[in-house]
Amino acid sequence: MPKLVTIRDEDFQRARNLAGRLGTSLDETVATALRDLDRNTSGEGELNSEQQAELRAIRALVEEARPHIVPGAFNDHGWLYDGNGLPA
Repeated sequence: MPKLVTIRDEDFQRARNLAGRLGTSLDETVATALRDLDRNTSGEGELNSEQQAELRAIRALVEEARPHIVPGAFNDHGWLYDGNGLPA
């Protein structure tokens, strides 16, 4: 059963243009793009076993810290620097 996804008009147009250039359907173009993005961002397939263990440990720390994040908090320290990136 097909599922519906809502995207912005400009993203729909981008997908339609890409499908035209590739000569594929809109559905296949989006599915291919998602598979490629998933493969390119997972990164774990390119890591050795030691690196994978370190990545799992880091992810566990992130999950442990997640409940302590204050809603609405931000980490923007831009006010400390001028337009050239130097301390203000």
